[in-house]
Amino acid sequence: MPARRFIRRRLERHGFVADQLGEEMLDALVRLDGALRDLAGGAGVPRGFDPDLFLAPGVPRVRPVLVLLSARAAALSEGAERGADDPHTASGAEHVAVAAELLHIAITLHDAALGQRGGRRRRVARKVLGGAVGWLGANHLTLRALELSRHAPAPEIVGDLLETLREITDGQALAQALQGGEPGSTDQAISLADARSGAVFSFACRAGARLVGADRNVVRSLGRYGRHAGIAWHLADDLWALGLEGDDLLREVADRAASGRTPLAVSIAAQQDPAVGEAWRRLARKADPELAEHLARRVDSAGGLAGERERLALEAWTARKALHALPPSPHREALDQFVARLAV
Repeated sequence: MPARRFIRRRLERHGFVADQLGEEMLDALVRLDGALRDLAGGAGVPRGFDPDLFLAPGVPRVRPVLVLLSARAAALSEGAERGADDPHTASGAEHVAVAAELLHIAITLHDAALGQRGGRRRRVARKVLGGAVGWLGANHLTLRALELSRHAPAPEIVGDLLETLREITDGQALAQALQGGEPGSTDQAISLADARSGAVFSFACRAGARLVGADRNVVRSLGRYGRHAGIAWHLADDLWALGLEGDDLLREVADRAASGRTPLAVSIAAQQDPAVGEAWRRLARKADPELAEHLARRVDSAGGLAGERERLALEAWTARKALHALPPSPHREALDQFVARLAV
């Protein structure tokens, strides 16, 4: 499938209207896909690292889209110093867009290192991290993200990225603390969502605003949008995992249990039904298909799925509200449609 058509289908699957984004952005996303693989698997990669294990075709590249859309939406705001089509800005935006996606891949790498025993992904991930699975910053993906951010026209972006790394690292420390034990509390489940997708999405949206020299209010508003959109994305992903069946359900749920990534639905259900907590602990030790099905049924009957859907709707609404600080534009509308689709 030609690269452009592939990008279009990927965008539409996640609520973005490709025709609304424009041909220039589609071209940029095609370039970014190639650059991402080159950076993740090029010269200097740790021995034995296969980027195809973590960059499989079809993986959503939502974070680069958020960088580019935020830059274009912020460029239309009052006080913006540069246009999104300025060559220097456009080049910096592509660097930062790749950096944001590298952060996401680094999180995926770390998850694989903490997940269920067995499988090539876990072996490769642990080898790349060199056993230092407690500190996300110690791998080539995050170092390359930092290097890319240095080329952006806004020096504040490097500081934002370092702060994002700190948040991600705190989240991974929480996940490690929950490994193999009781399901995390509802507050801990939201903290995990915030420190993972929330932090990265917020970085992507703030960086877009900084690239065009937007004022502080616009930077804050887009950062708030990204934070809540990221949490909504994380909750939607949990709901998707718990709605699977058979081997797919087993893989997703058992991996979350082993790595301490408690879905909010499991936390809510465990407060009502002790059997949920017991099944979660057992799945962390051994991937049992019947136990995974049992867990999913108990989570649903105890109100876990309904509770997570309710929180997802709240996060999506809060994200959409944050966009009101931006002037109307097709780019603001695209950001709004993306998070609105997550809620349904």
